[in-house]
Amino acid sequence: MNQFAAAFLLISFVSVNAQIDKRNVLQYLEDGNFTTLVNLVKRAGLAAPLSTGIVVCLYSIFAPTDEAFKKLPVDVLLKLQADPSSLLDFLQFHVVGGIAINNMFTNGSTFDTLNNKTIHIIKYKNNATVANGVPISQNEVIVRNGVIHKVDRVLLPLEKSISEYLGEHDSQFQDLYAALVLEGYEKALEGGNFTLFAPEDHAFSSIIAALPTITADDNLFKKILAMHVVPGVYFSAALTDGMKLTTLAGNQLTVSINSKGVFIDGAQVIDTDVATTNGAIHTIASVITPPSSK
Repeated sequence: MNQFAAAFLLISFVSVNAQIDKRNVLQYLEDGNFTTLVNLVKRAGLAAPLSTGIVVCLYSIFAPTDEAFKKLPVDVLLKLQADPSSLLDFLQFHVVGGIAINNMFTNGSTFDTLNNKTIHIIKYKNNATVANGVPISQNEVIVRNGVIHKVDRVLLPLEKSISEYLGEHDSQFQDLYAALVLEGYEKALEGGNFTLFAPEDHAFSSIIAALPTITADDNLFKKILAMHVVPGVYFSAALTDGMKLTTLAGNQLTVSINSKGVFIDGAQVIDTDVATTNGAIHTIASVITPPSSK
């Protein structure tokens, strides 16, 4: 493919919201809110490929802003800086070789990264688009040698199922994980596609007095657990005020979004968007229970 053909193909896919810029990838990042990313790119020796002026060498970058890196634990960033191999792997996971533009993103589409891993795209009815659970800006930037998608969190590979994630974070979800194992939901949450609203351990303290009664009624206990699981994958970008989500128990959860935060049937969401191989996990501050058991 010659440079003219590559440029024509790129422009033909551009959405109406795209910005066209004459700089190359590295120049654009250097002039924007990407200081940490640029420093890591240079440390990893990737500056030269991203600064080429050759149109045929196209890259699509999911570029974490400086704010995105501030959300990473400090020790994680320090480890990346100290380990060249891990740093290169981390950065290459944010780069797709070739064209990946918003108009090409469809629900369920996938893109292979430079380190031979996969970015999974979900596109919702409200037009929000996420890559491995991370919202993608609708305003992509087309530069001389590629495409830049600004993201407000770093992208991570999908490696653990919902059950595996809970099992590995039992200091946070010990009560929930034990309950899921007890009632046989653990295996179910290793496959399929689900959204789990996961109460932390301290959330169970609010219903501790009623637990003996609840656990004695096996059907009620199973229903309560099922009320926290919604078929389908709903990252926070998909949630809107007043939205109804039907659970495995058959009831509907109401999403409420206001100045105080996001609430699922009254339970406040305190952490969002853990992306797994089979869905999303949102941490909530209280246990969702049927009205009769409250």
